[in-house]
Amino acid sequence: MPHTLSSPLPLESKLVERVWGGTRLIPEGGDHSKPIGEAWVIGEDNHVSGGPHAGQTLAELTKQFPAELLGTRASSTRFPLLIKLLDCADWLSVQVHPDDAQARMLEGEGHLGKTEAWQVLEADTGAQIIAGIKPDTTQDDLSEAILDGKVMDHVAYTPVQAGNTFMIPAGTVHALGPGVFLYEVQQTSDLTYRIYDWDRPAAAGRTLHLEKSAEVSRPWPAPAAALPPAGDAVQELTRCGYFLLERLNSKGSKLTGDTAGQTFHVLTVTVGEAQVEAGGETRRLGQFESLLLPAAVGTYQLSGNFQMLRSSLPD
Repeated sequence: MPHTLSSPLPLESKLVERVWGGTRLIPEGGDHSKPIGEAWVIGEDNHVSGGPHAGQTLAELTKQFPAELLGTRASSTRFPLLIKLLDCADWLSVQVHPDDAQARMLEGEGHLGKTEAWQVLEADTGAQIIAGIKPDTTQDDLSEAILDGKVMDHVAYTPVQAGNTFMIPAGTVHALGPGVFLYEVQQTSDLTYRIYDWDRPAAAGRTLHLEKSAEVSRPWPAPAAALPPAGDAVQELTRCGYFLLERLNSKGSKLTGDTAGQTFHVLTVTVGEAQVEAGGETRRLGQFESLLLPAAVGTYQLSGNFQMLRSSLPD
């Protein structure tokens, strides 16, 4: 087994069946009778699909090569992000995520909160999301409404279109609506408290978590639906203390990136296709394919005609 980690890591996506899922994420020739809601494309449970580390999970590699994989900006030796693609044919549950302190308090040591950001890739006409709470709703109003099953009287709806960026901090009441296909970057946590599930059966693990939801929900207003113009070659879409999300537009020109030993880069092509030259290797990425570049990769070249999302750790 190699003792270094300085080349790209292709990872196998993990497809997750969801009652609200659609068909966009089903592989060609796959079973269309089972709705696929999520593709977990980069996360600590994903397996490396090729190269000298094939078969290992990202969690195992992070333990073996924390500095080379994560870089100097990392605050722990656990892979800190989870990247997903979500295909919503129906409403997701109205839900909320705790922050780090609340996760430890409610679930125990070792649990992390979940702040996330969404980049809308496709949206049907009239598509919308729930994010945030109507103005003039107090904390007591919100907590009482959650416990009484009346949270829908207070939620804020926002129309969405392709290109919108939303930051969803822990504590934000939210739900994705039908006809939305998006990229999500989040903390490496799947801790979700359901508040309302559109009267779907509570079977199959879809129970509500009203007391915990009331504990962690905050009456924050709807987040701004940022829609930056697709002009610059590298655009910052959003950032927080956990991640930086950028959009790269090649326009047929070569772009150069540099992990600089500071952070890994997760590359996901959203339009077109790209060729990635990194760590002495060349890899082609098609639409909606992803690649993880460890922090030790250093400089790399991107060519082709593409739009790409890049997630990394913030400085």
